[in-house]
Amino acid sequence: MFEPESDPDDEETPAEETQMRMEQDVSEWCLCGKCEKMATEPENICCREIEQVTRRMQQLQVTPSCMVDHPGMDPVCLNVFSLQNAFNIYRADYGPLRLRGVQNRYRFLAYRSFVSWCWGFLGRKVRVVIPSCVVLRIRREFPDTQGSYVGFRPPID
Repeated sequence: MFEPESDPDDEETPAEETQMRMEQDVSEWCLCGKCEKMATEPENICCREIEQVTRRMQQLQVTPSCMVDHPGMDPVCLNVFSLQNAFNIYRADYGPLRLRGVQNRYRFLAYRSFVSWCWGFLGRKVRVVIPSCVVLRIRREFPDTQGSYVGFRPPID
């Protein structure tokens, strides 16, 4: 009843006319220059497209061109000692973390630290997509020995 009426000039084009990012070259959607094509459509997003991430970047006097260049990225998300502390907090709140290998644990905690840093507390079963450039930077720092990364999974109802 209170919804505005649609403007025919402002309607979206049909899905078959819209080119999906999986089919596009990365340069068509990446604004920071550090993204790469990811395994699934939702993961193909740049740090400069996400409001919570750009807000964090704009807190500096000189806004970096990419979130991975933010001076807080290393100490918050990539520093092993910070991640060990995050692990202790996680374990106290949720119990043991069932991930094999220290690299997998650090990668998981780095993703969580990044989300917490940019979005704050999300709540149970609330997930957000981490920008391609950030995921790639975390994966370079904490690689999976088999190279089998899961990627973004929406919450299960």
